[in-house]
Amino acid sequence: SIWSGEDYSARHFQFVRESLEELQNALEDRGSRLFTYMGEMEEALSALFKTYGPFTLYAHEEKAGQRVHDRNTRVREWMNDRGLRFLEYPVNEKNSGRKLQERWNGFCRSEPLSGPEHVEVPKIIPESFFIGAEKLKAFPVSGEPIRFGQQGGEQQALETLETFLEERFHLYEEHGSNLLQSTVSSSRLSPYLAWGNISFRTVVQKMSIKIENCDNLFLVKQLTSFQEQLKERWKLMEQEDLFELQPFSDEKGAGDDLFLRWFEGKTGIPMIDASVICLHKTGWIPSKYRVMLASFAINTLSLNVKKCSDALASLFLDYEPIIHVHQIQKMPEKVQDPVKIGKKEDPDGVFIKRYLPSLSNVPAKHIHEPWHYPGFFRLDYQAPIVDIKKANQAARKTKSGISARPSKSSDHEQLKFDL
Repeated sequence: SIWSGEDYSARHFQFVRESLEELQNALEDRGSRLFTYMGEMEEALSALFKTYGPFTLYAHEEKAGQRVHDRNTRVREWMNDRGLRFLEYPVNEKNSGRKLQERWNGFCRSEPLSGPEHVEVPKIIPESFFIGAEKLKAFPVSGEPIRFGQQGGEQQALETLETFLEERFHLYEEHGSNLLQSTVSSSRLSPYLAWGNISFRTVVQKMSIKIENCDNLFLVKQLTSFQEQLKERWKLMEQEDLFELQPFSDEKGAGDDLFLRWFEGKTGIPMIDASVICLHKTGWIPSKYRVMLASFAINTLSLNVKKCSDALASLFLDYEPIIHVHQIQKMPEKVQDPVKIGKKEDPDGVFIKRYLPSLSNVPAKHIHEPWHYPGFFRLDYQAPIVDIKKANQAARKTKSGISARPSKSSDHEQLKFDL
């Protein structure tokens, strides 16, 4: 099953289930019902074929890693063996022969399809199918759901887009990487795009309309910046799937105790620990700190790259497999110092103290390096598990053939691209 992978977790399934529950209500408003199935796709298709005879299967093209690729290959073979049509709608028109800008302009101008006013209910349904999404609550998926994250559903997605375009975008550029204010100023649409709650075309076109009707140059600049990120995401979805992460030459074993310390937010580096705990609780953190967490694990601690990639993916509510894997592979270029980042982005330790209450009384002067605080040994906080400067120096030396200087950041990466 796709849900048995280490990169998917209960928070993702919770988001999907919430989305299906809203879809169920929307179908009921149109005189129909939602039917669900728990099992492999071939089993579901067999039940449909047995009940209804020949049918056509419609789907959007998926770029979601090896397991999804293998599943879709099996589905195509199953359909072909029975002479049935399987129509997959491409993410964009890469193979149309038109230039990228032409395709983008055409995409922006094309009208989204409107939803049907009425949907027929089949008179007979296969015995193995369930009515509604209630049974999905019993489906076992590893990991913990989140209590303070975004909820799935089209209405939630539309409201998030509406509030962003009404006022939240005003300081989009200025607060885009702010640990606390970015929760308001960034669009927060990424999970809804990742899980299909809202059409990418809808977002692009509503954004274009907003720009056309805005006469404030400062606000147009904020909107245009966001629009550029949308375009970069659209371009990235043209990539071929990258299924396997190549191990780095100096990475340690997957079962290393350091991994658990990193993943549980117990490294003794406040900026790392607070960021990890924030991800566990909310499923989201600004882009800059996603890169910081990945770099610290892969470069500073030299941990197993695939294990770290899967662990981060399981926490990101807006996990986009194809983009995520491509960017994790670029981590050797990004050796970073989380203490320096913390001092610059959270100088007073407001973010750190929110997620690490044991450091709530540590003065700002020592909040990023509490081991220098005179009362450190009275705190309920661990000593750092690594000397960052020495470890980073070693990382730069051992990654032969890879530039030690971080490359220019790219705003469209999954680790960077959280809209």
